[in-house]
Amino acid sequence: MLAPLLTLLPIYLLILLGFGIIKSKLIAPEVLPQLSRFMLIVCVPVLIFSAVSSAGDLSQFNWRFILVYALASLATLTLVRFALNKLFGYGPGQSWVAALGSSVPNSVFLGYPITMIVLPDVADRLFAWIMVVENMVVIPLALTLGDVLSRQRGLPASQAMLHTAKTTLQNPTVLGLLAGLAFGATGLVLAEPLDKTRSMIVAAAPLISLFLVGGNVARSRLDEVDPPVFLVAGAKLLLHPVLVFGALSLFTVMSKDEIRGATLFAAMPMFTLYVIFAARHRAERLASSSVVLSTVIGAATVGILVVLFAA
Repeated sequence: MLAPLLTLLPIYLLILLGFGIIKSKLIAPEVLPQLSRFMLIVCVPVLIFSAVSSAGDLSQFNWRFILVYALASLATLTLVRFALNKLFGYGPGQSWVAALGSSVPNSVFLGYPITMIVLPDVADRLFAWIMVVENMVVIPLALTLGDVLSRQRGLPASQAMLHTAKTTLQNPTVLGLLAGLAFGATGLVLAEPLDKTRSMIVAAAPLISLFLVGGNVARSRLDEVDPPVFLVAGAKLLLHPVLVFGALSLFTVMSKDEIRGATLFAAMPMFTLYVIFAARHRAERLASSSVVLSTVIGAATVGILVVLFAA
């Protein structure tokens, strides 16, 4: 039983290292936004480019997996959105963006490093496929619906779609994804100096990302833990992976490791950009508290999931 948890120990130690260094102010907390920016504009695009380009051209992508994973994520998004709107009074548009945290995991900073340790043979291709779902389907759809239906913004559908498209194409994550897809389609390989640079950045990215996770928890605080916060965090850690596991088991023909790996990605705490998106719709308190709560509790739930898979 302890062996699976020991495989996660380096992950948790790096997160704890970031937490301790920032909490003790050995490094000023004000450094984190700049380090996060470096991670976002340099490491993340290269990491995604590397995973997507190595997955081959579009014909080699598992489109059934992408469809089913997307439907499970959208089901989670819709259920949580309905609860936030009907039970807790969030607005028609605000509730779509507020629910986004329940259906998009922290795939880059947590999902990829953890899956690389637990299931290294499937991590790269799952990461590539899940990036397509998150950045081309779930996030754009929720943001567009939020902009169209929100009483504060109330944008026409065409304008909201253009606004979302512009925001999406300016995202370094999406740029890395598109570049990886284009390069993979050519069948070319990087020149040795470029490939060496790529591999060094890919190797450094997990260390930086896990340090940032711990550091951000240390500098953040739970403003208020109320039922909506528990709803979003609980749906992210429990409902989303359950729906992903069930949908993939029923509607795809995939290996056990692929299904487990996808479920592990879905079980991660929510992505950090959720707070920025939610702030546009006056839901930043819910988002920031949900991110911290899911990150703290996720250390236990992800560990339990890894133990269950090992058993």
